[in-house]
Amino acid sequence: MLKRAIYIWELPVRLYHWINAFLIVALLVTGFYIGYPIFGPTGGEATENFIMGWMIYIHTLAAWFFIANIIVRFYWAFKGNEYAKFKPWRRGFAKDGLETLKYYSFMKKEHSLEHGHNVLAQLSYFFFMWVGSFIMIFTGFAMQGEMFPEGLQAKYFGWMLTLFGNSMDVRMLHHFVAWAFIWFIIIHLYLVIRQDILDEDGTISAIFNGYKFIPQDFVLDEEIKTQLKGPQKQKKNKDKNEIHH
Repeated sequence: MLKRAIYIWELPVRLYHWINAFLIVALLVTGFYIGYPIFGPTGGEATENFIMGWMIYIHTLAAWFFIANIIVRFYWAFKGNEYAKFKPWRRGFAKDGLETLKYYSFMKKEHSLEHGHNVLAQLSYFFFMWVGSFIMIFTGFAMQGEMFPEGLQAKYFGWMLTLFGNSMDVRMLHHFVAWAFIWFIIIHLYLVIRQDILDEDGTISAIFNGYKFIPQDFVLDEEIKTQLKGPQKQKKNKDKNEIHH
């Protein structure tokens, strides 16, 4: 089948993905250590054996970078191209989601082609990477507020403790969502590798260079073709048009 490369993932989206991946791993490793320290109290100078302190410091620092990364991605959801956006209100969204679910459930052999994320991928990103992230941020600040009752975290997120009635439930929710992130990562890797092998569309390489391979006849009109070829291709087309005029 004849295919063409089209520009899907812009640089800010790709950077968000890899920065997020690194930060989530850092948060998970340090977070689980904070919850289940494998090294008990050790002898010697505290400055030389300050393992828990370093874990909390790295966890907190990674959390702030995680928040900053989300803010940039939220901005790019409005500034970026069509594939940086989440539009559940578009026509056919529910139908496409059902068809994709049938495909992944092995109820049908074919699936509709998508330039960017399919509907199920969009929904999973929304609930895990957006809703899940905000739950982690809110519960994390609430727990930090317990350590610093006079700080801003306690002032603005202490209501989480009031809502749940106790800090243990807040910690359990934080812990539960952390495990949800782990399962999301496992399923995400499986589906990405599966998609790349079965469709041969460059799903994996696209998160590095931004380009996916789509059947030649899938892009219908010249306007969409020009939009998707990427910044470099757009500049070439503009120069050609100026020469003709």
